[in-house]
Amino acid sequence: QFSRTRPTPIEAEPLALMASKILALTGLAPVAAIVLHTNTGYNFGSSKCPCVGFSGLEGSTTVRLNATVSAEYPANFAAYCEAWDNGRNNVSCQEGQSPGKDQGWCAEAWCYVDPCNCELDEPATKVPEDGGYMPHASYQGRGMWYSYKTCGGKDYWMTPEKKKELQAVPKNCSKKVDEKTWGSEKCRCIGYDGAPGRTNVSIGGAEVPYPAEAGASCEAWDAKNHPDCLGDKPAAWCKMSWCYVDPCECQLEVPPKTSSYLPKARGNGKPIYFSYAACGSEDEYTKGNEEACVNQAVESNCTKLEKCAWTGKQCMGKELVEVCSSAGSPGCSGCSGGTPDGLTGTMTR
Repeated sequence: QFSRTRPTPIEAEPLALMASKILALTGLAPVAAIVLHTNTGYNFGSSKCPCVGFSGLEGSTTVRLNATVSAEYPANFAAYCEAWDNGRNNVSCQEGQSPGKDQGWCAEAWCYVDPCNCELDEPATKVPEDGGYMPHASYQGRGMWYSYKTCGGKDYWMTPEKKKELQAVPKNCSKKVDEKTWGSEKCRCIGYDGAPGRTNVSIGGAEVPYPAEAGASCEAWDAKNHPDCLGDKPAAWCKMSWCYVDPCECQLEVPPKTSSYLPKARGNGKPIYFSYAACGSEDEYTKGNEEACVNQAVESNCTKLEKCAWTGKQCMGKELVEVCSSAGSPGCSGCSGGTPDGLTGTMTR
């Protein structure tokens, strides 16, 4: 069997299991360890080791349970704290199976995390290169890592010896990664590159299926997927590479823009933004978008758009300053009176 790592199971401690069930029923979590983002309804884990990935997506991801069995999980799989296996894993986590629904590790909450942004007393666990639910997936070029601890859960499946071995795998946090694939060092791509399945994006009021991995690395994602790029005369922007980014961690001269592809989604717990500049491309797409915040020259036009806000000098994405200033992140290092200098988020991708 495979589930991130899945070696030999061990028995759960009765009191710990009882506590985990109480937490699951009440929705509560240890206050010192967990940050519950009530504005979205999702629990993105501890601020010292936040979950990564996209929440609020529509679609599915194909998860490999073992060498011969796969199952469909939600497209926002493991992007926030949840007992993802409970009732979904059709090998071990349904009624009559072992340990079974609502039992043992099936009932424990976990999520994928960035090992280079995880400062808990229990390190993140590396998914083996030759195994796991998504064998070919990677986050920012470092493979996939997960944590029960950040969600207040307990890893009952993993033997202590095997867990220690996988937690000791080099994280390569200081290693240079290919910026043409994973985005500029000052503005990295986010998402699960190599994730199987499809997710729906919003284009012109219609739901259009894109690969589940779309936007997780630098690629011309629209070329083979956007309706305007499938004809005989595709627009210039169709061949341009772009990716989704964390607006609060993006420090490029050309700022990222808000996404209309995934209007209800969150990336790493924040509104979804995208960037061509992170991938070394020109943003031809936004130039022709009349509803892009950055294209509103006067305050009256800017404030008509729900996702835009006027800074006194320019029009920008409304959520950007609220999220990044409250997070105290590098992307808001130019904040003055609550407004980040030079950030002009737009309502486009």
